[in-house]
Amino acid sequence: MVELIAKRRWTKQDIAKSTEHPGRQRHTPASWICDLTDLKKTILLCGVCRVKFNPRKHGYRRLFVGDPTGKTDGYSANGRCDACSERTENIGGGTAFVHETLYHAVSQDPAVARRKARMRWRQGETI
Repeated sequence: MVELIAKRRWTKQDIAKSTEHPGRQRHTPASWICDLTDLKKTILLCGVCRVKFNPRKHGYRRLFVGDPTGKTDGYSANGRCDACSERTENIGGGTAFVHETLYHAVSQDPAVARRKARMRWRQGETI
């Protein structure tokens, strides 16, 4: 008996979704963040917890997703903070961090995104 396995095309959203985690269970916030960095998972931190995390020490970069409307800077992300478990919308917005090995697979270069947005603006395109 032969089984056929269809190949799946992985999008940037699928790759980003695969780096998510189920949530913290009986850990201190610091040990939970260390566990996530060891596993190279995506980390979402609120404005209060973000200053306590050193992304370069663990090999992380801020996730950039261009905003075509121009309302955000592209670095903002909302959800539940991995350290304090509060909603990031209520604490000044959040920032997502991605491990450097996955950065180019799930994020786009901020300079290229700005360049494209400026070109669209100069040509008079609307969104």
